[in-house]
Amino acid sequence: MSRPAAHRLLCEVGAQVAEDLSVFSIRDAAARGDQSYIYSGYLSFRAVMAYRLAHALWEMRLPDGVPDRFATQARRISEHFRLTTGIEIHPGAGIGRRFVIDHGSGTLIGEDAEVGDDCYFVQNVVLGARDIVSKANGRPQPRRHPHVGSRVQIGGNVHLFGPVNVGDDCLIDAGARITTDIPAGSRVRVITTIQVSTSQPAPVVHGLACVGEHIVISGSRLNGLIPAILDAQHTPRAALTVAKASGTEIHCTPAEPCPVRPAAVGLLRDGRLVCFIEPAAHLLEALMAGEQATVRPLPPIR
Repeated sequence: MSRPAAHRLLCEVGAQVAEDLSVFSIRDAAARGDQSYIYSGYLSFRAVMAYRLAHALWEMRLPDGVPDRFATQARRISEHFRLTTGIEIHPGAGIGRRFVIDHGSGTLIGEDAEVGDDCYFVQNVVLGARDIVSKANGRPQPRRHPHVGSRVQIGGNVHLFGPVNVGDDCLIDAGARITTDIPAGSRVRVITTIQVSTSQPAPVVHGLACVGEHIVISGSRLNGLIPAILDAQHTPRAALTVAKASGTEIHCTPAEPCPVRPAAVGLLRDGRLVCFIEPAAHLLEALMAGEQATVRPLPPIR
């Protein structure tokens, strides 16, 4: 490599690293905007900085793909920083400007992966292959790794496998496993179910009925349970005043206006949701508005 070429290479790498550092100081609240703090102490930033240099060397290798001194040196840089930072970025991956890996431990970006501009990854993000493929036969191989658009944010423990495409301006929440294309502007969420068991016998709810202005919940083992109006995310949003209660019935009325559209009636013990019933929405809305209702049995507990 001639000295002018080496100078141009270092200038380009330096400009990219400066952009990465600047945007890191803005996006990471813990850094308090201190670029010197990030440069000196953040291993995840050093991994990206090392990738910039390794990728520049990788692009100078022989066109037939046979490993030469540039490819070898690029790989050495990549392997060294994989050991020291816990982040593996193949020097052949294509990553756009202003790239941030925050925390970063366990993050892996494969050779065929491409990442657009202004992307933000957290820890244990994998852009990997779906299958084990050999290139030893010399034949052209299909793309093995994901392509991620610009302005994409990826949370922790997200794994993308195979030649999938993630569009621009996507937000992928923590814990997702993606093997299909994601349209631009999408948000990917992982919905989980949490079941909490206690030593107390679980209540059994047979159903719910409306008698005049009262909501009547019937079942067994209902002692000590507090009814409340829930929103669509099953979060208590309005209290219900208990007029009469026993182990088999709870009679209650709305105690306060509900700030959102009511979606269910929940039963709480010590402030924790134990179970809920989802009656017809219009019936709950009528009750919260103080309207009279006839006796109508509703579906049993879900």
